[in-house]
Amino acid sequence: MASTEVGTRTGGPAPAAPPIVPQGPARLALIAVTVAVLAQTLRFSLPQLDRFADSAGTGVAAFGVLAVYLAGFAAPLIRRAAGFRGLLLAGVGGLLAVRLLAQAIDPRTWLAFAGTAIGMIAVAALYEGARGLSGVGFATATVAGLSIDTAVRMCFATWDPVWRSGIGPWLACLAFVGLGAAALYRELASGPVAAPGISWRDALGAAAFGPFLALQVLVLSSPAFVASSGWRSLTAAHIVIVIGQGLALAFLASGLAVRAVPGGVCVLGGTVLGVGAGAVAGTYAVSGIEVVPIVILGQVLSAWLLAVACRAPLRRAGTGGPVWRVDVGAALGGLLIVLILVPYQVSAVSPLPFPNNLLPGLAGILLGALAAIAAARGGPLPARAPLRALTAGGAALGLLAGTLVFTIAAPDGKATAAPVPGTVRVLSYNIHDAVDQSGRLDPEGIARVIEGQRAQVVLLQEAGRGSLLSGTADVGVWLSRRLGMTLIWGPAADGQFGNAILTSLPVHSSGTGRMPRGDWSQIRGYVWARLGVGGTTMDVWSTHLEGGDDQADERSRSIAALLRAWGGAPRTLIGGDFNAGPGSPELAAMTEGTDLRSAAIGDDTSPTRADGEHVDWIFGSDGVLVTEYDVPVSRASDHYPVAVTVRIGR
Repeated sequence: MASTEVGTRTGGPAPAAPPIVPQGPARLALIAVTVAVLAQTLRFSLPQLDRFADSAGTGVAAFGVLAVYLAGFAAPLIRRAAGFRGLLLAGVGGLLAVRLLAQAIDPRTWLAFAGTAIGMIAVAALYEGARGLSGVGFATATVAGLSIDTAVRMCFATWDPVWRSGIGPWLACLAFVGLGAAALYRELASGPVAAPGISWRDALGAAAFGPFLALQVLVLSSPAFVASSGWRSLTAAHIVIVIGQGLALAFLASGLAVRAVPGGVCVLGGTVLGVGAGAVAGTYAVSGIEVVPIVILGQVLSAWLLAVACRAPLRRAGTGGPVWRVDVGAALGGLLIVLILVPYQVSAVSPLPFPNNLLPGLAGILLGALAAIAAARGGPLPARAPLRALTAGGAALGLLAGTLVFTIAAPDGKATAAPVPGTVRVLSYNIHDAVDQSGRLDPEGIARVIEGQRAQVVLLQEAGRGSLLSGTADVGVWLSRRLGMTLIWGPAADGQFGNAILTSLPVHSSGTGRMPRGDWSQIRGYVWARLGVGGTTMDVWSTHLEGGDDQADERSRSIAALLRAWGGAPRTLIGGDFNAGPGSPELAAMTEGTDLRSAAIGDDTSPTRADGEHVDWIFGSDGVLVTEYDVPVSRASDHYPVAVTVRIGR
């Protein structure tokens, strides 16, 4: 830990380095737990910040969010007023208290703001708590904390325990908070480790934590991201992440990361990392098996670059200025988190003047550039380097316990049978990322609505599979497991946010498509499936069109593309959030010149959204007879589901 002395050493021989402190394990645990809880806080805060933007307006929300993420710059003032102990208590202690409070009362908007602000102070406190460790030690503890956090999330099928009640989520919360509190107590009792003079160049290395954590939350430590972008199962996705984390820990333990390398090599590593992240994350991303090696290599590269960057702010000898410069560097890292994650989150619902792929790419490049600042410093390989690497990499296999729990604890979901033989119950539902009207992430609430309608086919919009809007949870897979239904995924805005179909009927074929766009705004899309119904088939489509009164022309172009893709096939239902009301020209285009017709019986215009608007529709073609139509009211989303019962002709 650092001294609070603010004097400056500018000349003369460097003082002897203080001995390495004996509280190594406690210090590593403190860093690991703090990083894990900080990641959890960011994940539960992002849906709340989105809800705040919906209610307060974009301008007010942007100002509020920026103010929260600037809170890290208060760290030097806290250090000056209360010393190193005050900084640790305000940052790490405050973050642990927020985590406990969030479990007790459910995350709220005010708690999301408070938790994020305290989290930014905790970033500076991390470096205070890590003083006496090397950059490799800091990076090792950071990767270990994220690894354990990911494994715990897998035990809950990626729906963070902070949103859930019951003994399991509380045990997870108390384990993190209890271990963190014990490590913090040991750290406070051990006394400060004197800091050397810190140059601004050294301090900038602390900013590397920001882009590192942004990449981990968005891509590298998100099983839902790997599953949706890589078209893998959630189990396979976690195994991929564990392999990457294990290799990263092995590389750090081998000692190769402590060797001095030219700054240009770090810039090259960051560029490779940025290009890879930008290639798999965003609207114009590649998908498929290519995601797997990029995530594995990204884990190793990001851990190495973090270790290199953190050498300078954690060094124990040297000349320069006061230690609060490290606090400023860490606060800059916290600001970089918001500059990467929040615009990426906004891009899912509002246009940006550039493709959102640039944001994860920028994170990788920034991490490489900040590591280049400290790249010239290094040291010899430690003793028994190969054995250390094998031990660290092998220890990562224990993280697969999360996958084991995920597999064993699968819910006994059983899809309901048709209400009447020869009929099919179909639901079209904009689930708003499974965030309910109170701002709580609650996939269980969505599942209960679907169960209550006894649906065999569910057409989902705004379904998240690793989306920041749903706290990076894999809502699609969670609902599929919970309801015992097959998931057919249709990415739209990016690989993590789009449309989906859940069904208990046999799937004969399926496909997805995207609407054409001429700018960098969100791309809309659709997903379809041909399902077996008795001795025949029916086609079902789910789509979500652009919102806004000034977007009618865009909706008309999307409808034209949708109808071309459909091609007039019989026995078809097309449902979704059309963002258009009764009598609009866009909806008229769905029925004029086609054999489609609205499923609303008697021109029912019941509101399908909590604000009283009717924008969600189901259209049926020849061969489909609608016998029931209903819009049940629910608070599980800001939209209400549209439910129909149909008979399928031959």
